[in-house]
Amino acid sequence: MKCDLHLHTTCSDGSFTPEEIVAFAKEKGIEVIAITDHDTAKGVELAQREGKRQGVKVIGGIEVSTLSGSKEVHVLGFNLDTSTKQFAQDVNRLSQMRNNRNKQLVAKLKKHGIDINLDDIQSNGKSIGRADIAKEMVAKGYCKDVPEAFEKYIGNGKKCYVQVKRMSTIEAVQFIAKHKGVSVLAHPKNLHMTHETFEKFLQSLVKVGLCGIEADYFTHTTAERKFYNQMAKKYNLFVTGGSDFHSTTYGVAIGKKSFSPNTLTKRKLGLDQD
Repeated sequence: MKCDLHLHTTCSDGSFTPEEIVAFAKEKGIEVIAITDHDTAKGVELAQREGKRQGVKVIGGIEVSTLSGSKEVHVLGFNLDTSTKQFAQDVNRLSQMRNNRNKQLVAKLKKHGIDINLDDIQSNGKSIGRADIAKEMVAKGYCKDVPEAFEKYIGNGKKCYVQVKRMSTIEAVQFIAKHKGVSVLAHPKNLHMTHETFEKFLQSLVKVGLCGIEADYFTHTTAERKFYNQMAKKYNLFVTGGSDFHSTTYGVAIGKKSFSPNTLTKRKLGLDQD
């Protein structure tokens, strides 16, 4: 079973619509995908509808951006119940945090001679991230490309960077459980922790209900995959993997390093029932 359990669409900062990402996965020979847009689940239903047409299993998901102290941590949630009024309210709160950050970021850019209007970024209800703002900076000629926009202006710690108010990582794990989903610590390599520090951090999340680790993230080395898989086994967590696909220039591992779920992962995600 070839899977990619970390994909983004135009509902957040991806460049493919939910329908297009399903077709792209089908083309690459992927049988199961998960739509994990940032702080929104708006693209899930569209992708699942197209998945049925294309013969691709689509798991509904979300990627929640959190803070643990001063460190940004991302948590994936799968199979949440998105049909309730409470879910809509909770996700709206996440979006509002992001929107407030965007307004502050644009105000900072203006002080540096960069005039970006958020209304010019076609949202249609999408969750606008820094990548979208960076693309607008390029489109208006302020930067030659997206990496330059981050490096000079909006990357972490740069002169126009704004730290968005976020859920804590523990709150995100609890939020996903509250809505009947299963939580997974995303791309643990990006935390830049020593093995000892990571294990202590992981223990704190396991205590509040963390269910899995994205041990087979596309940029993980063989040694990193081995370590994170060992941590998953030690703490009885299931393992996921994905390309973190945003566009043909970000996350191009889709189809090249597909993930094959083991028995535990299949059971936790309901893939053993298909």
